[in-house]
Amino acid sequence: MNALKKFFAALLTVCLTATSLYAKVTIYLCGDSTMQDWKDGYYPKRGIGQEFSFFWNADAVTVVNKGVGGLYAKGFYEKYWSEILNNLRAGDFVILQFGINDRSYSNESEFREATTQMAKEALEKGATPIIVNPVRRSDFRYSSSALTVPDSIYESYHAYPIIAREIAASLNVPLIDMDTLSRNYLLSVGQFYALRFVNLYLNAGEYSTYQNGNSDNLHLQQNGAEVFGRIITEQMRVHPNADVRKLSESLAPMYALKVNVSPEGSDSATTISSYYPAGMTVTLKTIPQPGKTFLGWFDSEGNKLSNSISSVQSEYICTIKMGAKSTGVTAVYGGGSFVPYTGSEAALTDFPKGTPKILEDIIPSAGNSGDSVSAFDKKIARWFDASVAPDSFDVGWSENTNAGFTENGYWNFDNAVNTFADYRMEFPSAGYVTMGIIYANGGTSSRRLNVYLEHDYHVDFPSTGSWENWDTAWVNVDLAYGEETLRFISLTSDGGPNIDAFGFSIDGVLRKTTPSDSVKDSTLKISRKIAALDAGISLHGKTLVLNRAGRVFVRLFDLHGREVWRRSSEMVRGTSELPIPENLPAGIYRLVVRLGNETLNASWLELGK
Repeated sequence: MNALKKFFAALLTVCLTATSLYAKVTIYLCGDSTMQDWKDGYYPKRGIGQEFSFFWNADAVTVVNKGVGGLYAKGFYEKYWSEILNNLRAGDFVILQFGINDRSYSNESEFREATTQMAKEALEKGATPIIVNPVRRSDFRYSSSALTVPDSIYESYHAYPIIAREIAASLNVPLIDMDTLSRNYLLSVGQFYALRFVNLYLNAGEYSTYQNGNSDNLHLQQNGAEVFGRIITEQMRVHPNADVRKLSESLAPMYALKVNVSPEGSDSATTISSYYPAGMTVTLKTIPQPGKTFLGWFDSEGNKLSNSISSVQSEYICTIKMGAKSTGVTAVYGGGSFVPYTGSEAALTDFPKGTPKILEDIIPSAGNSGDSVSAFDKKIARWFDASVAPDSFDVGWSENTNAGFTENGYWNFDNAVNTFADYRMEFPSAGYVTMGIIYANGGTSSRRLNVYLEHDYHVDFPSTGSWENWDTAWVNVDLAYGEETLRFISLTSDGGPNIDAFGFSIDGVLRKTTPSDSVKDSTLKISRKIAALDAGISLHGKTLVLNRAGRVFVRLFDLHGREVWRRSSEMVRGTSELPIPENLPAGIYRLVVRLGNETLNASWLELGK
């Protein structure tokens, strides 16, 4: 009997050991917008973690991307870390990559404390934290005025990459120095290629999602996200930490993709040859030399390739799925032909151990001089009335108690943290635009909102001195093409400011529940005349008639919601001249007239010549 017990005990030990040895490992990716998954409305924008799972054997490794746009170490620790920690098991890995947004929303000491705490708590669960400092933005600089080619990359994140190194050293946990590695890579490919093939410098019309083009040297397009994900895996293969090297044994097979141009020299730049795992989307792009005719992308057998992603509009761009063999493709120009692939189709067995070093190592400064500041485009194309019922909200009210608002009223948040109001929007194009928010804050201290659009944008609303004094806050936001929910979230215990209206510096934005791009044919048709609106106010030509005195607000909007004229003045009972401009184009307009804080009417009218 004892022998039988010993046999089953030994068998159980073997089973448990086997389970431990062959248990599936989870890699948790923690970071900001350079890590996160992006919706298709932002394509070709991608985060490093978006297709990171393709690099791994799916039977051995699960990748969970927890990157969140706009996040910083302290904010991530407070809002998202507990969920990861609760699911973390011994043998798992956690990649921690912060340092881009921390200067704006936090500080160096909080970054150090939060990153250290996450790493320590991962260690306590038997997991391995890997500190990864941020990828540099393509901010190319000249070290000498005599140079004609930029030879350095500005250290936009200052002390944060240094602190990340210090945290890894103090805890004796693995570090992947993407600050240095990304700098070396960007310098090796040069400014022209980096901006147009790695970052989001897009010409108008290249993608249906970015009809107006884009100029973003921070975020990554698909090729860029895959490049930096690939560099991380290369570092894992040769890492001094044994656990990280062991993890790299679960990387998927990688296959070479040789990219040719025929005839050679026909292009200004073309996607660089590299390697990919099977199933990963590859973006092939070529930029012709002036006067060269591009015929298309062809595989190694002479077949013309077609796009796998519908939002691609440029003939110079082709997206394909990488197959399970090494192969070649050719960008064929006039007078050229496809290039057959003559190499081995087998998976690669040798990989780079680093990125090319162009310069000596740079020690980032802890200063903050030299940063470029995003300018605001304050020409708002269209304003939206925030008082029109939000599509969903926590606790709040549509009010018109305090005077000075622009249309029907304003939205008043409850005096609490995390009260919110949602507005379903539709955007005509992806990319950065300026958002204006008309508000009043009669409190003595500034109030903060998280203006959330697939990204956390923390906006401060300083006191306006009175709830009847209105000001405008500005923030640059990154829009997605198509439908998106705009959420205002209060971040202070006394709630948010009163929101009168919000708008964007781009034409064609719609609110899904209250579109106002068209009116019915019953619109009043007169020439520079407006019929009586109600018993309290009327207009005859340019003459305004009031049945009582007060401050009158008159606003005129075109069919796109753009304000084309406004007038605000104290008026006496009786008649007054209303100077509607003579130079307004003929067409249909919306007239909003308010006396004090009472909206008397809002009506459609047609102005003739």
